[in-house]
Amino acid sequence: MRRFLLPITLLPAAALAQEPAQVFQMNCSACHAVDRMVVGPSLVEISGIYRGRPDEFVKWCLQPEPKRPGAIEMPSMAHLGEETLRSLLPYILETAEGKSEIKKSDADPFAMPAAMVRRPQVQRIFLPDASPAAIAVALPGDLSYCFDAAECRLRYVWQGGFIDGWPYWKGNGSSIARLGGNVVYREDDFPLQWAVIGSEPPPKFMGYEIGDDGLPTFHFLRGKTKVAEKITPLADGTGIERHFETSPAKALKVTAPDKITVSSSTGSLRLDASAAKSFTLTYRWK
Repeated sequence: MRRFLLPITLLPAAALAQEPAQVFQMNCSACHAVDRMVVGPSLVEISGIYRGRPDEFVKWCLQPEPKRPGAIEMPSMAHLGEETLRSLLPYILETAEGKSEIKKSDADPFAMPAAMVRRPQVQRIFLPDASPAAIAVALPGDLSYCFDAAECRLRYVWQGGFIDGWPYWKGNGSSIARLGGNVVYREDDFPLQWAVIGSEPPPKFMGYEIGDDGLPTFHFLRGKTKVAEKITPLADGTGIERHFETSPAKALKVTAPDKITVSSSTGSLRLDASAAKSFTLTYRWK
């Protein structure tokens, strides 16, 4: 089961400085809830153990060890760095303040936590048809998507509810969450294609940042090109817009899937180096 947890260390705060709440959401929220144990202990329990003991908290995050029989061992959070880890403890203490631990028998285990129905929302969790480094994003409206941090690309978009994480929690991280709707768009490969001479290194995830609108911008390397991608929904719910920035900008072409209408803010799916610096693609499936 540990093989599923290792890719968590790919994720984002190592690359981009974030506020403690964002660091927690990106790296910890898939396993730790505020007032109940899911994959890992609640923030209430963590507060009770580490209140007034920041050094011990950081040490544990850097070198965690098994504590509970049958529980999945937490991976090291060394990729966050000691300073970031130290900033997390006050956030945990504040979030857990005044809360009480809810035992499993005291609550409906199938009830969706309030945090799971917010839009927009970013959730690190295991999803179907994706690597263990999947990130689920709930867009405003009723569209959500899966971004695969291992392959650095959009996997699919679904319409309806967000996700049901109970299978994941029940299995202590050994199972996958269920989608809350039907997939309306699926992508088999990254859509931006550059002319390449010789082999290129595999894609590398560099993290993400959350904008004032609550939506993530993903940063990654495709070959030697830095790419930033942000996905937003169309107002009528019939598709998405994908804003890209690339550096160093090079001429590229956009591959358009069958049965999907794809248009570019540049007026063409073939972009010269100047246009490739910053552009938006509109995807419509209705």
